[in-house]
Amino acid sequence: MGIAAALEIFPDVPHVGVFDTSFHSSMPPSSFRYAVPSSLYDQGVRKYGFHGSSYAYVADEASSFLSKPKPNLILLHLGSGASMCCVKDGISIDTSMGMTPAEGLVMGTRAGDVDAGLFAFLSEKGHTIKEIDDMLNKQSGILGLSNLSNDFRVVSASHDADAKLAREVFVQRIRKYLGSYIVKLNGDVDAIVFTGGIGENDASLRADVLDGLESMGIAIDLAKNLAGSVDVGAAVSKTKVLVIPTNEELSISLQSVDAANIFPPLEAPATKAIISNPNKANTNKDCRALFAHGMEGSYVADEELALLQRFSARLETCGYFRCIARDGPNHEDYKITLMREHFNLDCDPEAMYGVTAEEAMDMLAHGQTDALYEKILTKYLAYCQDKDFVLVSNSKFGSDGVNFAAQMAQALGAPALLIGDFGNEGELAVVAEEFRKGSVEVAGAVVSGVAEGKVDNVSGALEEMGLKPVAILPYEDKLYKKTTAECVRILEDAQVLHGSAGEGVVKKIKVFTQQVADFMEHLDQEEGTLILTHASRVDAIMAMLLAMQSANVPGKLAGIILTGYEEEKMNPQLQYILNGLEHVNIPVIATSRDTWTTASAIKEAPVFLTSDSVEKISLSCALLDQNMDEEFVDFFVDDAGAGEMGGDIGPKLFQHSIFSKARALQKTIVLPEGDDIRVVEAASILTTRKLCKIQLVGNPATIKAHASKLGVDLSAVEVINPEEYEDLPMLTDSLHKAREMKGMTAIEARRLLVEDANYFGTLMMHLDKADGMVSGAAHSSANTIRPALQVIKMAPGASNVSSTMFMLLQDGVKCFGDCALNVDPSAEQLAEIAVFQAKMAIQFGISPRVAMLSYATGDSNSGELIDKVIKATEIAREMAEKEGFMERSMIEGPLQFDAAVDPAVAAVKLKGNPVAGRANVLCYPDLTSANAGYKGVQQASKCLAVGPILLGLRKPVNDLSRGATVGDIVNTAVITCIQAGGI
Repeated sequence: MGIAAALEIFPDVPHVGVFDTSFHSSMPPSSFRYAVPSSLYDQGVRKYGFHGSSYAYVADEASSFLSKPKPNLILLHLGSGASMCCVKDGISIDTSMGMTPAEGLVMGTRAGDVDAGLFAFLSEKGHTIKEIDDMLNKQSGILGLSNLSNDFRVVSASHDADAKLAREVFVQRIRKYLGSYIVKLNGDVDAIVFTGGIGENDASLRADVLDGLESMGIAIDLAKNLAGSVDVGAAVSKTKVLVIPTNEELSISLQSVDAANIFPPLEAPATKAIISNPNKANTNKDCRALFAHGMEGSYVADEELALLQRFSARLETCGYFRCIARDGPNHEDYKITLMREHFNLDCDPEAMYGVTAEEAMDMLAHGQTDALYEKILTKYLAYCQDKDFVLVSNSKFGSDGVNFAAQMAQALGAPALLIGDFGNEGELAVVAEEFRKGSVEVAGAVVSGVAEGKVDNVSGALEEMGLKPVAILPYEDKLYKKTTAECVRILEDAQVLHGSAGEGVVKKIKVFTQQVADFMEHLDQEEGTLILTHASRVDAIMAMLLAMQSANVPGKLAGIILTGYEEEKMNPQLQYILNGLEHVNIPVIATSRDTWTTASAIKEAPVFLTSDSVEKISLSCALLDQNMDEEFVDFFVDDAGAGEMGGDIGPKLFQHSIFSKARALQKTIVLPEGDDIRVVEAASILTTRKLCKIQLVGNPATIKAHASKLGVDLSAVEVINPEEYEDLPMLTDSLHKAREMKGMTAIEARRLLVEDANYFGTLMMHLDKADGMVSGAAHSSANTIRPALQVIKMAPGASNVSSTMFMLLQDGVKCFGDCALNVDPSAEQLAEIAVFQAKMAIQFGISPRVAMLSYATGDSNSGELIDKVIKATEIAREMAEKEGFMERSMIEGPLQFDAAVDPAVAAVKLKGNPVAGRANVLCYPDLTSANAGYKGVQQASKCLAVGPILLGLRKPVNDLSRGATVGDIVNTAVITCIQAGGI
């Protein structure tokens, strides 16, 4: 009525509906599905959540307060209506209210969570549905417990026992959800946020809710809490505790403005929802990969097999890889078994998966998440080596399966193909958004089981949601039914006594326990009935076999299963008769299980494929062939499509790649700052993980003391005291000769080597006793670089030393330079920096697209700095073209930062340019902008920055910041190994 009235009064203005549930549309199925029959879910029975407008506003405010764009939050909207919300990476992943606001926390007059059996109990007591609804929604909660009021202020002020109980129950219900949400976030909670009338104004309640959680890093400052501050957390609290007043009206207004497009953004060009590069980040550039992710509850083996069949027809060597294997019969993953048998794959099944589910659970339980990714990556890359294409099958894993899958796809550098069933297109869109937030390209979607006449509807719906409809597969009944052969697989111990357990479809299961005369009255006329009877029922077996030979019984049985079978007790005459039934092709199967266990096993087992499911496999492949978008396959298969756009290696794959290369090279790295405890720990890690050989320069007693304090093993580390080093005379002579023309005496050379560890390390490299040096944790950049410039000298073609930073961003690794050395490089120097950065990128598996940065894009502005960048761009292009290591079109400038890295901005400012919007080597015009730029990006994205890595020296010397962590030292040493290896 209100909508109709508004439309009549304001016919010419946009009318927007803002739904309180929309904030929670990002919840995964594991959070929003109830454990009820799927038929109820099909009718919309699921959790939706409420208070969305409040949570949207408060989450945004908390994000601003924390200066973190995608925080992990636990939001508490506490008022007469109360709920909680769990926010991960800026989006809702769970909430306490359900299909209606009645679920969850205790509220003013609502009970919140109650036993579902209560409804039946009250109904049996004679209460009507309306009465039950009225009791639970209007007479319960704080009012029902306190027998006093639904106003929490009144109840809190009362000393009555019931009022105290009401408050305690309210607090304990909140703490119950708080604990579960902390677990959902793996303990990584940026802030707990109180809002709503009670949450904002009841300091005592806030203190009670968080009481005793100090051991979990959650503590409240009582004084700040009483004073009404925004941040009421104690100084020692790892997790922020915030009180943020909600503003639902403003939130609704902002959402309305956005929905009505009142202030439309610049229009970005239309893009196809297809992968930009199927080889993105794959270190084996000849192998294409696709990450197949099935929706919760969807069986996708048939789609995966059909996809692999399709690619196998176009590419010579195709493979199938499971990130996490499921333990099935004979301890084999059933999908791997299916693919090996159908495609005749002769490789070891253990090579076709990363880890088992048991291994994964154990590693996660021990906090070894990075090690889990590393192990899966290692096996995946080894498997890819001799393949043209690999279909990576995701295993649904853990309570946060979508997030795990997105991280896995991002780590493998593979675009994702989402596979789901008809009716769940909305879930596909939600999952696609999660993948995109994890910087995974979504290649498109496959939807199966689509009802007749609905194909175009589904295709259109996917396109509206930004998903490419790769294949819309119509419903085929046979694919959703078990066959007799599959029933044999399910029973495991089953054996076929007669006939062939083939592909007869099982439509019904009937148990024969009656007398023969009674059962014969119920013989089904429909084909596909599977009969179960005890092996001792010879009369029943003979009757059924006889009936199947009659022309008056048209319904062919799918098979007969004899339960309770014991070979030694089998009637020998019956077996003799079965052996002679040449013209009765009804499979007779025996199992030792009892009848009811057999029936349950067959009924409860999901529909699946085996390599014997020839008809199902043929049907699946035919459906895909007839309904698949040809452009999708062509783009993957054709070399032109595969190389159409260069890809950026992801952070996990980059780290795996460089560590693997370093381990293979086994270079010797000298660390001249052995007296620093961080360097000692790094040396231990580098040698323990067999990443390289280490020479640790310093006082042996100090180094030993550090090692003892850390509890680390230095047995594989060469500890060198310069003063006692046996080849010190050789180093002295070499340094003296190198600097003699500058007036250095042999005595001064020896003194420098003994007193200045950077000179000692440099001479170790100069005399080929070490391959590279990492220093700077306790020295200035000048002190680190000076000896190298004096002794090792510049690399051929280099006129100055510069640097680059590897920025391990979620959407791909990028190089930023020069962030450390050259204050105001000339155009010629800037061009050289760009070229050396590009060469470094190539060395580390990155196809360089170089952006020469400035404060303007193209010819949109002018000035001295822009002129310098324009000149440097042209010089860099000429250098690249002359040396032949990259195309000149892959260097572009001047570009602003947003035009360099954001495709939408680039499409407006420099449409069609191969670098704009996709740059991965960013060359800044001066040190001020470079240093501020990389630190700004690092702080905003919380990415790992490795470097600065020095460019232009004949041998690799790398400079650490004096605030370097142990991890920084390890990463820099690994980078140095690869520089030294020249690969």
